[in-house]
Amino acid sequence: MINSKFGKGKFINSKGTPNDKVLTPPNIAKQIIDMFELQGTVLDAFMGDGAFYNQYPDNVEKDWCEIDKGRDFFEYNKKVDWIITNPPYSIFEKVLEHSFEIADNIVYLVPLSKIVSSMGRIRQIKAFGGVPLSYIIGASKCGFPFGFPCCAVHIKRNYSGLTEIRVD
Repeated sequence: MINSKFGKGKFINSKGTPNDKVLTPPNIAKQIIDMFELQGTVLDAFMGDGAFYNQYPDNVEKDWCEIDKGRDFFEYNKKVDWIITNPPYSIFEKVLEHSFEIADNIVYLVPLSKIVSSMGRIRQIKAFGGVPLSYIIGASKCGFPFGFPCCAVHIKRNYSGLTEIRVD
């Protein structure tokens, strides 16, 4: 399912996991995009069928990655203002690390547990900045094949304010 590398020759399992390839319904992607006043360059780091990419507003410069189409996110090295997408969950830590290198604002639709799964992850996010918004959505509403709540989490470089939590 996933056949990518993390740069420096470290390959991930080419089979991935069953939950790595989860396509976001377009209405959920649009709902998430509409929460933000996007400007500059927006990257859909894991484009899939384009649920996010196809709905980015016209006033932004759009770019994308999709391993199945020959554009590996881990080889992407341009700076962007925003990343908004649904990343593969089994390699989420590596996704975050690379995202922190290239973006100022990151919005990922992930199982909520991916954000708060360890103190290491929480410290990783805190070292980058903080979370202005966490929008919690039931997995079934997103069409995801698991029962954990999901969230669209906005992680912002150098952010030190409070976190707004919205529940759908």
